[in-house]
Amino acid sequence: MHPLCEDCLESDRLTPAAEVHHILPLSCGGTHDDSNLCALCRSCHNKRHIALGDR
Repeated sequence: MHPLCEDCLESDRLTPAAEVHHILPLSCGGTHDDSNLCALCRSCHNKRHIALGDR
């Protein structure tokens, strides 16, 4: 797993990762495989879940 937030890196920001995000949620058939995981900071992780309507 990457030590930096993958979303922040796309914006040229270096932010330590604090969360592991399932790209396809487990509840929708996602797995714990590395290909379904990405490293995110708490802020980016929250933004992704808000966009999904989870919070």
